[in-house]
Amino acid sequence: MEKQSLLFRLKSIKLVRVLAFPPINAIRGFRLFAYQFTKEAGKVRRLKGSHTGERCFIIGNGPSLKAEDLSKLKGEYCFAANRIYKIFPETDWRPQSYLCVDSYVLNDIAKDVEKLKVPYIFIQMEGKKKRLKNSQSQIIYINNYCPYLVDRYKRLKVKFSRDVSHHFVAGETVVYTAIQLAAYMGFREIYLLGVDHNYSKKMDAKGNLIVDPSIQDYFGSLKPNDYSIQNIETSTNAYKTARRYCEKHGILIKNLTNGGKLEVFRRGELDTVLKCQKGKG
Repeated sequence: MEKQSLLFRLKSIKLVRVLAFPPINAIRGFRLFAYQFTKEAGKVRRLKGSHTGERCFIIGNGPSLKAEDLSKLKGEYCFAANRIYKIFPETDWRPQSYLCVDSYVLNDIAKDVEKLKVPYIFIQMEGKKKRLKNSQSQIIYINNYCPYLVDRYKRLKVKFSRDVSHHFVAGETVVYTAIQLAAYMGFREIYLLGVDHNYSKKMDAKGNLIVDPSIQDYFGSLKPNDYSIQNIETSTNAYKTARRYCEKHGILIKNLTNGGKLEVFRRGELDTVLKCQKGKG
């Protein structure tokens, strides 16, 4: 964990980023072009429109998330991410799709990911180096693209990928990746749950670190890692981009989170949605 934190700080030093700018952008540019021709991209393409007209739930790991609410989602198509499995002992609910697109997170939890029993596991391409093995799930490596900037906290404009078999657009939160995947799979109702969008450590657009230890980052007793610093401006703008995309393409997206700070999307209540017939929310 200490090594991870040191590496994160090293990558944040401006001089290091200036020197790394040309080669890293060249690598990412090549990957942006080449990924679409890979077997992994083919696996993604087979999912296109596979759930046209259906509804889904994207689960965040915020402090508002409750096991009893997840139990209500049995039979619903759900996306979840990162350390969501920490809540599994409290419920027999399981997501159909699991995502981990942060290399720092994956370094910590790779062994746990190999034990997951879910239909699909989506991992950032760099995760191939881990050579994950999971006999219970289909592992799909995705191209979660983010332009490399000298001032990493100056990235305010975030696009939305219409073809995730080419690339996803990173939005500083795995929830944004899940929204793009859900839209690609054809879901016409997307509901967010446990997406509190409130963090004890965050960076503003000027790169200022804002720390508030009174804020709880995750559900239960789950604690943040040293490298868990949210770029709040970028992630908020990513959500705004998702809202505009969904509105333009006739996709309903609502935030069912109990509390939290995410006000980009219209609010709703989980029990109200569940009372509605699927596809009628």
